[in-house]
Amino acid sequence: MNQVCSLQKGIDYIEKNLTGEISNDTLQTIASMRIAQFQKTFLSITGYTVGEYIRNRRLTLAALELISSKSTVLDIALKYGYDSSEGFSRAFKNFHGVNPNEIKKGKTKVNLFNKITLEIKVNGGSKMEFEIVRLESQDFTGFKTTAFGNMNRDIDSRWDNDDDAWEATRKEQNDMMTDDRIWYEVYKKIDNSQYTHYICSKCSNVPNNCEKVYFDGGLFAKITTEKCKYPTEQLKDVYYQTLIDKEWLSNSGYKLDDERNQLYITNWTMIDKEGRYIEIYLPISKL
Repeated sequence: MNQVCSLQKGIDYIEKNLTGEISNDTLQTIASMRIAQFQKTFLSITGYTVGEYIRNRRLTLAALELISSKSTVLDIALKYGYDSSEGFSRAFKNFHGVNPNEIKKGKTKVNLFNKITLEIKVNGGSKMEFEIVRLESQDFTGFKTTAFGNMNRDIDSRWDNDDDAWEATRKEQNDMMTDDRIWYEVYKKIDNSQYTHYICSKCSNVPNNCEKVYFDGGLFAKITTEKCKYPTEQLKDVYYQTLIDKEWLSNSGYKLDDERNQLYITNWTMIDKEGRYIEIYLPISKL
């Protein structure tokens, strides 16, 4: 446990200095651990080298600043520790898949790497694709459940409610699923203490007890998990009042619109199980 606390102190120091100098001497003093030991332990626990973590975090914050500010590419490059815009652009494209100049021209599809926090397990450190998109309104067919709790804040209750809803409609879900194994979940707020959760399909052959579900479009933050066998495990670290709302959205100049509906699309292929992923659409508005 002391080792975890020492690592976390080091991570907190790194986070506070992502736009400045990160000194190995200061890091080992704060973490009460020789720098070589800190680096080795950090890698063994998180799967990243300290240098990779710093680079991923800086490139994440740089992308959000490019989206929301009027700073030049060179200004942001210098701010996040790059000596030139050329070196920054190479690293940026390698991480995000686009040049920083494309972001300045209005492209908002980037990758995000969230802060690692250590408890008994590692939270965060997952790479997800982040994009601001506009969706059209559309109709689904699905099963309705009503749950108690705030849709965006009572996260533990929401997980339990979702599990109960899935178990209660398991047979009907199998009846309406197609071979591509794509399903949709729509969340609608009733008030601050209740919400409805719909498990939906676009399949034409659906059970009789399904109902029409209207999804109203608009501006959304689209977050796509990495492809893996169990992408749902990535979601528990990125919920609304933590990283999504406070870091990703606010740093991009947006806020979560608590009154509008949310959409989850799960691509659960049975052929390529390591290719599964989830798309999350969170309603947003400008700050």
